[in-house]
Amino acid sequence: MGILDNMKQAKDMYSNMKKAQQEIEKIEITGQSANGSVTVSINGNHMITDIQIDESIKNGNHQNMEKLIIAACNDAMVKVEKEIKRKVGSMMNLPSGFKLPF
Repeated sequence: MGILDNMKQAKDMYSNMKKAQQEIEKIEITGQSANGSVTVSINGNHMITDIQIDESIKNGNHQNMEKLIIAACNDAMVKVEKEIKRKVGSMMNLPSGFKLPF
């Protein structure tokens, strides 16, 4: 394989990574607490975009509400990581079971 082939391969890989990043930016995932009273939406860049708290828990135990918010955030983070790996893996034609470093 010559240097021109290596340069083309590097350019193709850069192009694929750029496309993957654009797809990641489009991701919007919603996570929930176990009882569904708190929902959290995050994007592919791991930024929280929305939090919905059911009225029934707003006047309840403060510590319980914190736990529900944390559970919803964690659920959303796990889901977004799976979605990122699914999208990037399919775009990069990675073999199944291949672990991404992110």
